[in-house]
Amino acid sequence: MSTVKEELTHLIQRQPEDSSREEIVRELAFHVMVERGLADSDAKRTISNEEMARRIRSWRK
Repeated sequence: MSTVKEELTHLIQRQPEDSSREEIVRELAFHVMVERGLADSDAKRTISNEEMARRIRSWRK
């Protein structure tokens, strides 16, 4: 298993050479969010689509 630093370095190296700093930071942030989501799912820390819809509706009030 690779270290976090190795994983993120590999992710950066896979970006196009003309990527901006902002694009790379966005890609890293997206990667971290996906990893967190997968960890939450594995740990059964999820809610139903119906519950999520209810929460979103409550934000609109």
